[in-house]
Amino acid sequence: MKIRRLKREAVLKEAGKAFGQRGYHNTSLDDIAEALEVSKGTLYNYVKDKQEILYELHKVTMRIAGEAFEHGKALGGTGAEQLRNILRQHISSFTTELGACAVLVDMDALRDQDRAEIVKQRDVFHKMFVKIIEKGIRDGSIRPVEPSLAVFTFMGAIFWLPKWYSPAGKLRGDEFADAMVDLMMSGLLQTRPSKSVARKSQAAT
Repeated sequence: MKIRRLKREAVLKEAGKAFGQRGYHNTSLDDIAEALEVSKGTLYNYVKDKQEILYELHKVTMRIAGEAFEHGKALGGTGAEQLRNILRQHISSFTTELGACAVLVDMDALRDQDRAEIVKQRDVFHKMFVKIIEKGIRDGSIRPVEPSLAVFTFMGAIFWLPKWYSPAGKLRGDEFADAMVDLMMSGLLQTRPSKSVARKSQAAT
């Protein structure tokens, strides 16, 4: 069973690379089989069809998001600190899973049932991001913004990352993640003390 799982993972990884390079609709199972140097029939031992591959790759992106939230929560801190740590982990992981993450813009190609499941999970993560931003606004680390608009803005940038990021670029994955998060957070950070922070400061003097 372990060998079969490893081979299935290899199929998914190669498929992710192919989708990232050519796009989902322009990639066939024949292309994936050729890249793996196996017959198309061999692929059917591990996946039923191309749409199953697409769904499994979307699940990889959901796993990455879940792990990023766990990482950020474990480190704790203000709303801004948690958001920064989540985004950094999220982006850094994406740069190592570019193939899998390239499918993020191919939602419409999913089967109805699979798409509904992925959309449901995305909505959960969206609400989690909103809560962290609201926490940051309350604790004064994030300036007053519309939380949902902020989430749509930075997640839109992240979803398109696999389309243009190159590991051969000037910045490594972690360095790139730091630079990208700095750009995202610059529009959210509180540049002057909020009223609640100011009141606490006055009370302490």
